[in-house]
Amino acid sequence: MRATMILVIGLLVLGTLNAPFSEAASTEETGVSKAIPEAQAPSVLLVESFLSPQAERVGESAEGVQLTWWPWSDETGSNWPDDDAKARIGQLGLSGEAGTLYNGQIDLQTATAMQFQTLLIELEGTIELVREETGDVSLSIAVELTPLVNLSDSTVVSILISEDRSMDHHGRVTEHLVRDMMPQVGFSVDANNVTKTTWKVPSTHLAAAGIDFEEQPHGWHITFAFFGDLEGGEENRLLGLYHTSAPTSWDSTAPSDFFVPMFLLLLCAVVASGAVMGSFKREKGMPKIDAQWTSSEPPSIQFRILAGTQPLSLTGCTTVDPWAIRGGFKQVSIPASRSHEFAIRFKQAEPEDCHISLSVEVEELGAWTQYLRLASPHEALRSVEIGEHEPSSGEDA
Repeated sequence: MRATMILVIGLLVLGTLNAPFSEAASTEETGVSKAIPEAQAPSVLLVESFLSPQAERVGESAEGVQLTWWPWSDETGSNWPDDDAKARIGQLGLSGEAGTLYNGQIDLQTATAMQFQTLLIELEGTIELVREETGDVSLSIAVELTPLVNLSDSTVVSILISEDRSMDHHGRVTEHLVRDMMPQVGFSVDANNVTKTTWKVPSTHLAAAGIDFEEQPHGWHITFAFFGDLEGGEENRLLGLYHTSAPTSWDSTAPSDFFVPMFLLLLCAVVASGAVMGSFKREKGMPKIDAQWTSSEPPSIQFRILAGTQPLSLTGCTTVDPWAIRGGFKQVSIPASRSHEFAIRFKQAEPEDCHISLSVEVEELGAWTQYLRLASPHEALRSVEIGEHEPSSGEDA
């Protein structure tokens, strides 16, 4: 019974564990995707930190979407990419020194003053990881982009892929490291004019930036940062900000996908709890049996039976030759949690160990035979007298 129960539980657990992997295998073939979330509130800052050669941040800290740039690989021999960081420095017209920018502005107060108070650009679409014919994973972003006001012709959106926590081969550690930046300008800047397009990043481009969504599926973020100005303006201001984690297999699951695993887990819990409760009930219901020699001439054994949580009956007692019991054995009923003592006398002492079979029947737990083995009474009583060890016990092992 116990072996069958263990087998059932094992099969249920294996089925439960296999369900998510089956889903993952299906996802691997078709790709994983997630919708681009709503825009960040206009009050949210884009905080860009250009690290020092020691991988330290410089500048005033601020709340917002955090990005980190590393422009020192050539100087320090790091395997972090630095070409996009240098390109970003050129876009902003910076000197290349370490520092922090807020919405593209050097000063936090200036950035706050230049913030727009309303949403200017709507971006909808899907981010998808696609398996190429080579087996490698590329990035595909199908979007609908709609300016809500007329924008300047200099408006550009930068697609930024950042790593939540990154370490180079020298042991430098930083957070929100921008691994790749892709500026895009092929969209309409006229109010309410919808542009439908798909931005694609091939696997070779991702690999060159140190991005491997298959080997490391978690710990990536994708940011869409729109910079430009309103029509007729010449400032470089943050127009819109969208920020989300990269898609994983969990993003492609629906609540119904968890029904079978949850059902199996619940079934496993019910079966396991039943087995535990049954084992606990059996343990508490089992009696404790003590037996010891009380004399050697004539040989006599004193039994003490302590019932468990269930009543029990002693239905028989036999011994193995050459030992022979003197007189008969009367059936005894013992209430739950009560004790009972009785003695068995033998016709004569034998030099061999005494083997006794005690027939026991416990209510709701069934009947079995309890086997006891006691050493020759002369040896056992002599051991007690010299204090070598305690009398033998007949508890069920």
